[in-house]
Amino acid sequence: MSQSLKKIGIFTAAAVVVILVVLSLLFIHYNSPPESIGSENPGEESYLFVVSQGESVYRIGRNLRKSNHIRSNRFFVMLVRMRRLAGEIKAGEYRIEARFRTTEIIDILTAGAVVTQKFTIPEGFHMKQIAEVLDQSGIVDGNEFLIACQDKSILAKYAIPFHSAEGYLYPDTYVVAKGLPAEQIVTMMIDHFFEEIRSIPANEYSDEELGDVVIIASLVEREAKIESERPIIAAVFYNRLMNGKRLESCATVQYVLGKTKERLLFSDLKVDSPYNTYLHRGLPPGPIANPGVHSIRAAMYPAEVDYLFFVSKHDGSHRFSTTYKEHLKAIEQYNSSGTVGHQIS
Repeated sequence: MSQSLKKIGIFTAAAVVVILVVLSLLFIHYNSPPESIGSENPGEESYLFVVSQGESVYRIGRNLRKSNHIRSNRFFVMLVRMRRLAGEIKAGEYRIEARFRTTEIIDILTAGAVVTQKFTIPEGFHMKQIAEVLDQSGIVDGNEFLIACQDKSILAKYAIPFHSAEGYLYPDTYVVAKGLPAEQIVTMMIDHFFEEIRSIPANEYSDEELGDVVIIASLVEREAKIESERPIIAAVFYNRLMNGKRLESCATVQYVLGKTKERLLFSDLKVDSPYNTYLHRGLPPGPIANPGVHSIRAAMYPAEVDYLFFVSKHDGSHRFSTTYKEHLKAIEQYNSSGTVGHQIS
C-alpha cells in the first residue's frame, strides 16, 4: 500500500511540475510581444494607443489585440483582474513600443504614462491669442478653449468676477497629456495663476478687489517693456483713477481692435467699446491680457510717484510727467507724427 501511495505521490508531483512548466511556457508566450518572433528588427517601432474614458478592461484588451500590441486579449484581461488593476487604467494616449510585453503595457496604462505635449504662452497674450497657440499646436480646438474660458461653473469655482477667465490664464510653459479636454487646460492655467498670487506677500483681497488688481496688471503688462517701469506705469494708472481722469491706455484700444499696432491713429481712439479707456472713465470691464507675476506684483505694489502721464520714447522706455504741460513737451519730442505712440494724455 505504501508503495502505491509513493508512486501516486511521485506521479502527482511530476504532474504538478509538468503543469507548472506548461503554465510558465504559456505565460512567456502570451506575455511576449507579437513582433518579437519573425521580425528582423524586433522592438524598434513604437505605436500610439488610445484608451477612451470609461472603456472596459475587456474592450481595452480587444483593442490592444486588434492593433497587434498583445498576443491575447483574454490573457490581458486575466492579468489585469488577477492584479486587481481594472479600476487603475487611465484614459489617454499612450506610446507603446513593439518590444513591450503585456505586463509592461499594463504597467504603463495603470501608471497613466500618457503621451505629453508642450506649449508656451508668452506674458501679455490675451485669450484669443492663447486659443490660436493651442489650436495651431494641436493641443485642443481653439473654439472649445474659448468656450471653456467662459464656462460659468469654472468662473464660479474660482470666484472670477468677470464674464471670462481673461487675466487669470497664467502665461508659462506647460506640459500636458495629449487629448486633455479644454476645461482641464483652462483650470490648470487658472490654478497656476493663484499659485503665483500666493507667492506674492500681499494684503487680503476680496474677489472684486483682486479683479481690479488683475485689470491694472493686464494694462501694465501690455504697456511696459522695461521691468523697472512696471511699478511706475501702475502708479500712473492708480493716480489717474484717484484724480478722476480717463486712463487713456493705448493697450485697451488695441484690445478692442484685436491687433497690436505700434502707432495708433487718432481715429482708432474713437472706436466704440466699453474697453476704450479714451472714451470711458474708470477701469475697463475686465482684464485685456494675461499678466505675468511681475506685472501683478507692480499692480499690488505701485511706485510712490505722482506721475499722471507717460509717452513712449519708441525704444521700449517711457517719458513720465506730472503736469500736462510737461507731457505736451514730451509728446512733441517723441511723437511728432499724426499718430499716437503709447501715450497717456
